[in-house]
Amino acid sequence: MFRKMSEALTFQLVKNKILDIESYEVWAYSIEIILLNGSILLGCLLISFMLGEMTHVLSFVLFFIPLRMLVGGYHCRKSETCFFCTLLVYGASTLSIRLYEMEIMEEAIWILAVISILIILIWSPLVNPNHLLEDYQIRRNKNIIYVMVVIDVALYGIFCKTNIAMAHSEMMFIILVALTLLAGVMKNKRIGKNELKGEMLCMKDVLNK
Repeated sequence: MFRKMSEALTFQLVKNKILDIESYEVWAYSIEIILLNGSILLGCLLISFMLGEMTHVLSFVLFFIPLRMLVGGYHCRKSETCFFCTLLVYGASTLSIRLYEMEIMEEAIWILAVISILIILIWSPLVNPNHLLEDYQIRRNKNIIYVMVVIDVALYGIFCKTNIAMAHSEMMFIILVALTLLAGVMKNKRIGKNELKGEMLCMKDVLNK
């Protein structure tokens, strides 16, 4: 869906000589990402509006998106899968805010948030085919992530006294960033094992010959 829309739009831009045909693939991909992210934001805004949790979408923009971009994590193969999974997780996170009304759940989620911060500090930024980084970029992003985590923790303390809904949303999104990071780490390990297995099979074939 998103790919077809981006290709159709890019084709029209090339046809009208606004873009060069040589940059077709680059622009098609860029437009696809813009359409995907725009649709996700609109979808999250609609979910928050329907559930009466508008501060949640603000937290999504302020805390989840910047941290997720720097930390990295699991990437779906198709834009459509990414779109529906993101909205599903966002909707679930919006509903789960009400769990904070239960004291035991609030303590459990707070503990999960602390563990999530440790996961982020240890494994980020994650490098994968969709998030390639040079060594200097890894060091730079890691330093920025450290600063962002410190700022997020400080803001959480402020929100706990001024806007408890925002504080709850912030913790929820930090947990989600860590979960997507862990999923990406496991995916990388699986890919690594498959590549190693492939290399071993190739070596075996060479030896047999």
